[in-house]
Amino acid sequence: MINGIIKLFYSEVVKANIKKMPSGEYSLKDEYKEIKNLTLKIDSLAIKLIKFMIGIIALILAFEINPILGIGLFLIEFLYVIYKKNLEQQILESINHLKDNIEIPKLDILTEKGKSGINILITLLILGIITNFNWPIVVSFIVVFLFTIKDIYSNIK
Repeated sequence: MINGIIKLFYSEVVKANIKKMPSGEYSLKDEYKEIKNLTLKIDSLAIKLIKFMIGIIALILAFEINPILGIGLFLIEFLYVIYKKNLEQQILESINHLKDNIEIPKLDILTEKGKSGINILITLLILGIITNFNWPIVVSFIVVFLFTIKDIYSNIK
């Protein structure tokens, strides 16, 4: 029981300290950004190289089986590359179009007061279960519930 109380107080201290931290974006140092970009380029190049090698091996096998099959497979691979480039351009244009035309309204319905009210409700519910819902806990639950609903409803309007 004492461990639970210590854990509760500790978690409240941690929550309070986290709320004090700045909410802006954290950025990486430039040297780490360069390493990240370099690894992404290496991974992308490796995947492209593996795809290219698989395509070449498939072409070699197709030409060994039948020259007409090899020519057909070559044409299919060539058309696939053209289709993929065209599709990539269309997707990028669609994404840019969507980025320009999207407006997302932000409704901040649940404030810190509402969140703390919900936490208190959960705590009172657990205490009520433990104590078989004696009347002071039920009254406290109803009062906190009404104030929490009032707070959430006032933020919706």
